Amino acid sequence: MALSCNNTLFPKPFFTSCSSPTQGTHFSNLPQPTKQDTIFKIKGPSTLSGHITISGSKNASLPLLAATLCCSGTSLLHNLPNVSDIQAMASILSSLGAKVDAFDGKMMVNSDGVGKVEVDLEEMKKIRGGFFVIGPLVARFGEAVVALPGGCNIGKRPVDLHLRGLRALGAVVELRQLVLQCYRDGKVWARAANGRGLVGGKFRLDYPSVGATETLMMAASMADGTTMLSNVAKVMEPEVVDLARFLTDCGAWIEGAGSDNLIIRGKRQLYGSECVIKPDRIETGTFMLAAAITRSCILMSPVIPSRVSCLIDKLSQAGCKISRLDQQTLQVSAHPSHIGYDLKSFDIKTNPFPGFPTDLQPQTMALLTTCTGSSLVEESVFDNRMTHARELQKLGARIQVSGRNALVYGFDEGSSLQGSRVIARDLRGGVSLILAGLAAKGTTQIHDIAHIERGYENIDMKLQNLGADIQRLTLTSVPLLL
Repeated sequence: MALSCNNTLFPKPFFTSCSSPTQGTHFSNLPQPTKQDTIFKIKGPSTLSGHITISGSKNASLPLLAATLCCSGTSLLHNLPNVSDIQAMASILSSLGAKVDAFDGKMMVNSDGVGKVEVDLEEMKKIRGGFFVIGPLVARFGEAVVALPGGCNIGKRPVDLHLRGLRALGAVVELRQLVLQCYRDGKVWARAANGRGLVGGKFRLDYPSVGATETLMMAASMADGTTMLSNVAKVMEPEVVDLARFLTDCGAWIEGAGSDNLIIRGKRQLYGSECVIKPDRIETGTFMLAAAITRSCILMSPVIPSRVSCLIDKLSQAGCKISRLDQQTLQVSAHPSHIGYDLKSFDIKTNPFPGFPTDLQPQTMALLTTCTGSSLVEESVFDNRMTHARELQKLGARIQVSGRNALVYGFDEGSSLQGSRVIARDLRGGVSLILAGLAAKGTTQIHDIAHIERGYENIDMKLQNLGADIQRLTLTSVPLLL
């Protein structure tokens, strides 16, 4: 099959001036355009009750959708969450020529019709997970052209491990970047050096990156020969587990479960399979924290308790009562009638699974502002995941940030949440503002909620069903300077 690729993608990097193109023109004097801004409006404080259904995992779905590019025939994925990141990934697959049909929380993908290996730049800017396709494209079709990933601005998330790993499997990889009007951009071009496909090799990751592990697992599954990957994200990492199982069901040979070393024997051809996306452990944790911050009692299912055990331990330490009603149902209570006292502060340090999830750090920080005492929050995964602290401060939280660490003062040490206008600057930081708004006195308006909708399916409706006063409103306004 002839695959299309733009061979003029990589001119020499060039620079343009960031100054005004026309001398004497002052853009600050021009009228400011209006825009549509969809917000969440929350009236608090809220008390929640009832049952919440947890959606499928977004973080597991994205690499699984990319893995369908490895497969001949049709793959069927069940329980995909209806969030914008999944829609963007489906659009990327379709743009490459795959046939994608979505219905009733399912997605059917057939990649036999893929006719190009260059991913649309605008689609890639929407979603970091789109970069996963580079491994399957090079492994199956011998070539890939992929823009540097987008997604949330939570610090450096380099893809050098992905690229160095592909080189170890016999790929020639080039990175071209340009700076245009103060905005940095770039694309990665990768092709099999032998003109046919990848070959087995050895590679040690400098850091056990989940994304790099998943990318190289997919690539090695179709490489010619045996690949040894060391210092990988351990195969007990939930999303790595789910991907390894799917690839195995498609015919791949992967050994090393539970260790930080993987041995993968490549297969010339993999075949479409079927899988059910596991419940989202980050959404589970978010609603557990919602129960805690509102001093409420709620039930949630389906859940996999072992995937949120670290949060269960921390909330139990704070004083929450957490009960496992059956294999898939948790009851989380922080209601005063159940616990008899207020919640106590606790410290967290984010780490890879089974450590405390970085994706629950912002929501936990919101809770800690309502506990007694002070808490230390240490962010060891990302270098810029503290921007939500500033927004929480607008709501009355007392937080001191120093680099990757934050000292959070509880309600008896200066924090007092009051409604205000805030901005969701990233996905998890944005949802922390929802939790804070549920606990705050008065009205909270959260702007730029598209970040939140990247990873949470109908979160406003789910909270409404639990009794929260939350509305989605569309405003026409000039750009906010908050």
